[in-house]
Amino acid sequence: MSITICTLWLCLILLVSSTGAATGSQQVNYVTPTSPAGISCPGQPCLTLDQYITSSSTYIISNSVFKLLPGIHHITRSFVARNIECITLEGDIERKSNPQVQISGSRYLWRYLLQFIDTVDVYISGIEQKNVGISLEGTENVTLHRVVVDGPITAVSLLNTIDTNISCCSLKNTGWTALTLRNTYNTSISNTTVNNTGWNGFNLCNSSKTDILHTLLNSTGWHGIELRQTNSTLISYSTVNSTGWNGIEIQQANSTVIYNSTVKNTGWNGIEIRQANFTVISCSTVKSTGWYGIEIFNSSQTTVTCSLVDETGWSGIEISNSTQARVIGTNITNVGWSRLDCRYTDMPCTVEKPPNLNCNCNNKDTCSSEPQNLLPPQAPGSGDETFIDDIVTDSKQVNITTPTSSVYERSQSSTNPTPMMSVIQVTPVPSVGISSPINYLSHRNVILGVSGSVATVMLAFIIVAIVAWIYRMLAKHNLSIIITTVLIRQVKIDTKVRVK
Repeated sequence: MSITICTLWLCLILLVSSTGAATGSQQVNYVTPTSPAGISCPGQPCLTLDQYITSSSTYIISNSVFKLLPGIHHITRSFVARNIECITLEGDIERKSNPQVQISGSRYLWRYLLQFIDTVDVYISGIEQKNVGISLEGTENVTLHRVVVDGPITAVSLLNTIDTNISCCSLKNTGWTALTLRNTYNTSISNTTVNNTGWNGFNLCNSSKTDILHTLLNSTGWHGIELRQTNSTLISYSTVNSTGWNGIEIQQANSTVIYNSTVKNTGWNGIEIRQANFTVISCSTVKSTGWYGIEIFNSSQTTVTCSLVDETGWSGIEISNSTQARVIGTNITNVGWSRLDCRYTDMPCTVEKPPNLNCNCNNKDTCSSEPQNLLPPQAPGSGDETFIDDIVTDSKQVNITTPTSSVYERSQSSTNPTPMMSVIQVTPVPSVGISSPINYLSHRNVILGVSGSVATVMLAFIIVAIVAWIYRMLAKHNLSIIITTVLIRQVKIDTKVRVK
């Protein structure tokens, strides 16, 4: 009995000590560039990125930090982080313009040279990538900050991700789409620019809770932003300029808000809304479109308010086969055909001007300012939104603000399809300073943050010890002998049955 108790306490001590070791230590790896050669390292180990990739089982592990020294880091194979926790790739964290750290590689058609698979807590900062895309699959809690991606087929791909923050990045010269999101939840894209894409700027499919804040998308071959089967998307203080097709494409999407944004110089429509529910366009400008300024087709609960539609090749706003579409306090000017073109709708084809409507759409370029009470009473939505905003780019640390209450509320009952009042409001928020990427990365994890394999072994020891103690207690009352006898008899009976 005493031996078993001692064994149990020993297992607990080992578990706690191993947990502390796992969460308290980080492996720092210095990465020397391939060009220029011969740069001295401030510590060891110090290898090229290719050498670390070759010995990935040793170096690309949980709690690892790769500090890339200034220069060009050419890689010939993929950097793959799989099933690990807390990994950092850090370049020029203090440099404000283009980073001096560059990762380059061959332009693979269907392959990403930086891959993070089933990985939790990823931080990439201060790096420029030439012909090298980033793939995030099954990840959680990822930050891309001040990353430049130039020239790959797709710059960044997100698949089955949770809690991704992309801030102050530049994605350009992509053969296809700059940023793709598939089956993602809670993604923030802020202070980010997209230039010169062969296909779309942003492509979102089957994704929920996405905030696109203070972004610029310029010169896209197809759509600027494409939303398909999305839920709860906010596009705020953003500009889409010069697109081959539509500026913003919204299809089969629910609860989309476009606030204080600009869409201009589009080959087709400025904003196209098809088979979508609960869409709000507020305090925004649509200008210089090849066809319609805004097209609303086969959709319900669409509101355009306090906006400007100007210089359209055809009608300013076209509404067809749609229900409860409202145009409120909006100027429609310089159109090729008609200001409003309505067909098969249940609403009057007029621009409403409620006497108490306040169309004050100022502070467009101020990141910390949020709109106040500008959406109409029937504005749609679902769920409470909390988004990361106000990224400070001229400081050595990233300040992330977390609202004390919902900054952006979109409420819709799941049982009652009638939309409720939707409000965008200013909320005081506390700032949390982040002095180190490692301190920022939170550990969600198995048994106090210890890696899964170690925790499993420790837990197995504890279970064995507990079972042994219970068996000894039963032995005092001869219960273990009775149970064992019954089990043996049952096995004999089962064996006889099988023989017959």
